Amino acid sequence: MKQLEFDFNSINLSDYYVEYQVIDEGKNQVFSWSDTLSDDGKKIRYHEYIYNTPDCMEFENWIEVENKWLNKSTFKKLYVYLKSLERHQNRLEKMKKCLEEKDIPFEEGDWQTIDRDREREVMKKNYH
Repeated sequence: MKQLEFDFNSINLSDYYVEYQVIDEGKNQVFSWSDTLSDDGKKIRYHEYIYNTPDCMEFENWIEVENKWLNKSTFKKLYVYLKSLERHQNRLEKMKKCLEEKDIPFEEGDWQTIDRDREREVMKKNYH
C-alpha cells in the first residue's frame, strides 16, 4: 500500500487566497513573528503570529472583514497602510481604529497554544 506524503514546504498559498502579502516577519532573541494580510475571496484577514517563544507558546491575533463591506482596492490600500507602520506601533489596534472610524464591521479573534514539538526539543536539549 502506497503511503500518502505531504510536502508542506511546497504549499502554494495562491491556491487558498485571492491575494496574500507578508507585512512583516522576523525574529529577535525572544521570539519569531509573521504578520500577514490575506483575502480568500470572502474575507480580508490581518493576522499576527508569534512563535518560537521561550515558554513554547504560540500567539495569534487577527481581524477579519467581510468583502461585502469593502471595495476592490481595499486590499492594496490596507497593505500599504499596514506596511507603513512599524510593528511596535501596534498595527492591529490601528487597523481596528481605522475600520471603526469608517463604520466597517469586523470580527477579531485570538488564539494561544503550546508548541508541543518545540517543547519536546527544549526539554531534550536541557536534559542532555
